[in-house]
Amino acid sequence: MEIAYFNGKFLPKDEIKISPDDRGFLFADGIYEVMKWYEGFFYDKESHLARMKRGLREIRINWPEEDTFPIFANELINRNRLSDSQALIYLQVTRGVAPRTHSFPDPEVNPTIYAFVKEFRSTGIVPGSGVKVMLKEDIRWSRCDIKSVALLANILSFQEAHEKGFNECIFVRNGMITEGSRSNIFFVIDGTLYTHPESEHILSGVTRKNILRIAKEAGITAKEEPLPEKKLGIIHEAFITNTSAEVTPVIAINKLTVGNGMPGPVTMLIHKSFNAGIIALKG
Repeated sequence: MEIAYFNGKFLPKDEIKISPDDRGFLFADGIYEVMKWYEGFFYDKESHLARMKRGLREIRINWPEEDTFPIFANELINRNRLSDSQALIYLQVTRGVAPRTHSFPDPEVNPTIYAFVKEFRSTGIVPGSGVKVMLKEDIRWSRCDIKSVALLANILSFQEAHEKGFNECIFVRNGMITEGSRSNIFFVIDGTLYTHPESEHILSGVTRKNILRIAKEAGITAKEEPLPEKKLGIIHEAFITNTSAEVTPVIAINKLTVGNGMPGPVTMLIHKSFNAGIIALKG
């Protein structure tokens, strides 16, 4: 029986009932967060907690118990018997239940807190592996830095990519490549790593932040600069990052083969270093 967390209680997931007047249901008025469990610990939970808190502040949701997230996250892992597995925990916080109106509830209501876990193991990089991605004009709103549950533009774009045989949709805004529908993207040019700088146009990925740290520790020059779409022809490697899939090589962008169509040396070094860091944290 799958156990989830709902407004302070651990309940069988199929018994949880959310009000039709919840503002998350009516307006997508909320934020979410995803952390990964590695057989004993959550990877960089401090950064995930900080991003969650920032998102709540940005959309002005008051959740006095926000610091309890790591506590009940661990309890969910235990109650679902996933302590010795790799797993993802999904948290969603909405503004709560109130009669439908565009203005915030007055007086303020309690937010709705929902979280669940599922087993998830990343696949490793093997010779010849990698994904193909599609480019598309960025149709999302202008606050992509907020991990909002309002993901319709992401979903439509990812579905279009899926139907065309691609594994991800990468967005372009004003001629500059920003990020993917569910990932950040990195490029390698002459051994230097490039990724879009933090701004309102991208989500500040926790894996992204750690990849920049790993690159610095490995002596790889990294530049937080947007890559113009018109310069794609000069890249030698590319990879995408997110919490679930970690580091995934990109071997084709639209019809362009990246490098020799294989994971490149910088990508492999970063992937190896990321995995080494996980192993070290396991002790």
